[in-house]
Amino acid sequence: INTGTIRGGAQPNIVPDHCEADLDRRTLPGETFAKIRRELHGVLAKHSLKAKLIDVKGYTCPALETDPGLPWVRDFMRSARQKKPIGVDYYCDAANLAGAGIPTVVWGPGDIAQAHTADEWITLEQLERGTDMLTRFLLSLP
Repeated sequence: INTGTIRGGAQPNIVPDHCEADLDRRTLPGETFAKIRRELHGVLAKHSLKAKLIDVKGYTCPALETDPGLPWVRDFMRSARQKKPIGVDYYCDAANLAGAGIPTVVWGPGDIAQAHTADEWITLEQLERGTDMLTRFLLSLP
């Protein structure tokens, strides 16, 4: 859970009478929003906290899980010289494709820590390895 914003109170020298927080809780494969809501209510009750939970506002980040047994996914993994897929803790548009019934994998050269930053970058070596991997994969297709 990421607490992205917190609002409350009227003045710095007055104990606030309310607090609002915007939370970001992403789903994992197999989870539902109902399950997450129950989980949050449980955490609040455990700590004797009261809160009004408001549902997602227009933007969801559905989980992505692609069948690793699909032939093209196996070919992709071989081309990437990776034995099995791994999960990641970030969202990308691939989940929208998967939600439309298009089997999808997320892969890219470089380190996710440098992605989506003001000075995003990869090394030339990472770019070359990525190009080699994609070439191997594309040449493996029937």
